[in-house]
Amino acid sequence: MKGAVLEDRGSPTRDRARALLVAATASATLMALIYLGSRRLEHYDAALFGYTVAGVIAFGVIIFRYVIWLHRPATRRYWLRGWQLFLDRKELRRSLQSIIGTAFGNLVAQRFILRRSRTRWLMHALIMWGCIISAAITFPLVFGWIHFELEGARSYRAYLFGFSTIAVDGRSTVGWMTFHALDFTAIMVIAGCAIAIHRRLHDRGAVSMQQFALDFAPHLLLIAISVSGLMLTASSLWLGGYMYSFISLTHQALVIMTLFYLPFGKFFHIVQRPASIGIELYQNRGGEMLQARCARCGTEFVSQAWLDDLEDVVRRLGFDYRLKNGHALQDYCPRCKRILRGLAYAALVQRSDRR
Repeated sequence: MKGAVLEDRGSPTRDRARALLVAATASATLMALIYLGSRRLEHYDAALFGYTVAGVIAFGVIIFRYVIWLHRPATRRYWLRGWQLFLDRKELRRSLQSIIGTAFGNLVAQRFILRRSRTRWLMHALIMWGCIISAAITFPLVFGWIHFELEGARSYRAYLFGFSTIAVDGRSTVGWMTFHALDFTAIMVIAGCAIAIHRRLHDRGAVSMQQFALDFAPHLLLIAISVSGLMLTASSLWLGGYMYSFISLTHQALVIMTLFYLPFGKFFHIVQRPASIGIELYQNRGGEMLQARCARCGTEFVSQAWLDDLEDVVRRLGFDYRLKNGHALQDYCPRCKRILRGLAYAALVQRSDRR
């Protein structure tokens, strides 16, 4: 049994080699996009080279970790089933409805957090949207995909991948909000992290389980990035550029530290979370599939595909829950599992009494 499990799971060295190849390809692709998107580096700012290097490396490491994560038996099974159901042409419409509903409810609105607490929902919303909007603005600017050129006395025209787009009046309300968008997102992140740290210091459940490296360090890094970013604005607007170079280098160092922390810390769940779309699709479509019956009471309790996948994953992990009657523990519904467990405990008590 153990030999078969090792063969099914594959070689960890081979898995890492494949993940490394995919990660290297992804980083190379990103570098090519930077080169092409900035019109052969014509619109690339060399002062942002540190951000670029950190972004390319962090992107490759994130891909590496994600591929390794997908090699886990349970994750891989859900991943494959999700794509299999999505690519089913007969149910494409219903699959799209499920995917759109899950994406809006779990990723955009995060209703599963709102059901727990409004404060936690506000905390997650501020941090999530603050970081997403910041990344959507920062990385295209760093990579040279977006740049602005002065047009006339006070207008700036935005160029996307070298193609002309809209012109913005720098002194208008829209222009002011556009050029200070990162300041607004910084305030959002600071507010969200403040709520998170307050909860970590006062909530008994959180206090009992928290770890500094996993729970406090991410929020402190985000606060430091946001504060240093606001200090750059303050230095340029009100202090005549006082200590701007030092603040800029500090801000860059903090961003690079966070990018390197991203694949290994708590932030990695941001990358993992979209996979829940496939899981929800699998669960929603499960009721339409052939149902498995309990080996004891005959009740339909789960789809046969899900049960087969569970038994395959358990086998790949090296566990064996087969009983003396030839069935596996997974073949029983939750009610019958409790009954079997109670009967087993009663049998143990009877054996001890006889002794």
